[in-house]
Amino acid sequence: MVWDSILALLTLLPALVFTALFFPGRANVDIANQYAQATGDIPFSDWHPPIMSAVWRVLIGLTGESGSLFVLQVAILALACWLLGVLVHRWGEHRWVSLVGPAIMATPWVVSQMTTMWKDTQMAVAMLLAVVLLIITRFVPKTWVLWIPAVVLLVYAFGLRKNAIFAIIPIAVYVAWLLVKRLRSSPQRGSRLLSRFVAKRGLATAVASLLVLMVLGAGVKATDLAIASQEDVAATGQISQIFLDDVMFSVPDDELQASDAPAELKDKISTARDKCLEKGEIWDAYWNCYDMGATEEPFSPIAHQDELRDLWLSEVITHPLRYVEYRAAVFSFYFFSSALEYWPADWHYDAAKVGLEQGNDKADYIVKPYVEDFALDTFPMLFKPWFWTLLAGLLLAFGYRARRRSSTFATAAVSSPAKSTAETTSKPVQKMVSRPADARTFWPEITMLATSALFYVVGYFPIVPSNHFRYTFWPALAVTTALLFVLAMWRSKRTEAASDGSEGSKPADTSDIVDNSDTREPGDTP
Repeated sequence: MVWDSILALLTLLPALVFTALFFPGRANVDIANQYAQATGDIPFSDWHPPIMSAVWRVLIGLTGESGSLFVLQVAILALACWLLGVLVHRWGEHRWVSLVGPAIMATPWVVSQMTTMWKDTQMAVAMLLAVVLLIITRFVPKTWVLWIPAVVLLVYAFGLRKNAIFAIIPIAVYVAWLLVKRLRSSPQRGSRLLSRFVAKRGLATAVASLLVLMVLGAGVKATDLAIASQEDVAATGQISQIFLDDVMFSVPDDELQASDAPAELKDKISTARDKCLEKGEIWDAYWNCYDMGATEEPFSPIAHQDELRDLWLSEVITHPLRYVEYRAAVFSFYFFSSALEYWPADWHYDAAKVGLEQGNDKADYIVKPYVEDFALDTFPMLFKPWFWTLLAGLLLAFGYRARRRSSTFATAAVSSPAKSTAETTSKPVQKMVSRPADARTFWPEITMLATSALFYVVGYFPIVPSNHFRYTFWPALAVTTALLFVLAMWRSKRTEAASDGSEGSKPADTSDIVDNSDTREPGDTP
């Protein structure tokens, strides 16, 4: 408990300093628009997720502070990082390993995005805390109540970005796996039919995963309906922005002009295409060259949305090769480069228009050299999607190899006949046989986090509009957390090896944290 308090202090103090430096948080035109909705200066719309504006409005009503959402963002990350440190320490690791939990907050790729109230940042920290709470329920007995806030956080993350579904799928599978393990280990499984069902681990996990996704989807839908009952949320058809890019840059002009679309729409697309090509940009046409929506105001709906959708259906999706070629070009731009790694203080103009105050003028002098001059200039790969994708792939490969070796070892240990009663009950054999069933491992969590990162990056293939690093923040945060678990397991393995070689050595005290649902047989892995 004393070390938990020290970890809390080591997490709280940097969080307070960071909050003081950047309060009330930095904002671009997107965030400024959501703040204006939260304050009631403009009506709600669905161009941006209404849930963020709704939460911000509630927080402003409770605190009277425009920076309340920023404080919540920092608090969620700080709580998640503190819990990670406590979890690793109580798992039996050295104190210095548990320090990596709070240290995640100080990594340059995390600092760079936490200064700004991106919906991507809100989504990432919400998913991280949800994942940490779910992991706690696996290791700490009688903590299943934590599923409630975890589900709430996942619903919030899903509501913030609908493409979060790609990242949430592996998390849902992990939740299903925990649920099936719980049912299999329960002394009273209920009906015979349920017992037979959970006995089929793969099928039961798949069905439970679908149920979890349905619950989260229903939660998002219920949240949207609740907001719509209180606010008149204007429909903007924001998906038309994706249709516009696909039509503009994948359909040849002669085919576009020969289509049945209105002449006004075809001419505007052709003219805008020329502007974008002159800039060397074949993405994000709404902002780069199309003069935005029908009113030429930011976030205004595109004119002729139905006709644009029909164009996409008749001219884009019917030519899959050139569609994939275009999307591969944009995805390559996103995958191998990055932009907006840090939002500087002098980009405050959009925030100032809606009344968001400027933060501490010394913040950039303190933090910007660390993020840009040190990390970005020296280790640019830290801000590139390919780097985090590579790490996630390596983690999955190592995890698969480790589980195969563990399964082979367990099978050989259990099947080998005992030569004598003394040998059967000897300490080495006891340890070898009992370890597969009792061993504590983070490989399920590492697999879940790495898969979530991979799915999220790949999920951007058909929709990515640019190469902003905020689109890669969740993969970076998820892989960083997975690496913490790898470090913990590596240290644990070295400690066990040293303990085996020392007569009378004592194992680490892990009485406070156990795998309360691990009933796996050899080879039974998620």
